[in-house]
Amino acid sequence: MSSSHRLGNAIGISLDTIRSMAMTLRLTEDETDALRERASREGRSMQDVARSAVREYIDRTSRRELLDDVLDQELPRYAEALRRLGE
Repeated sequence: MSSSHRLGNAIGISLDTIRSMAMTLRLTEDETDALRERASREGRSMQDVARSAVREYIDRTSRRELLDDVLDQELPRYAEALRRLGE
């Protein structure tokens, strides 16, 4: 199982769910042109590039939230040691 698939499951979103959900994405003309150009350069469909961007965003922000949660829980325990190291 890929790390992105495990991460997706950890936050309640599986890649299968994303694949099966239909939605309308409204883009500006400039965004559409940029997406079309990127897809063309990569030899992929606009939909595939957009779906990839959504997966990458979810992975990136989920990891950031997980790290923030761990830091919020663990930093207070080491606050005194960190303060002393900073002296």
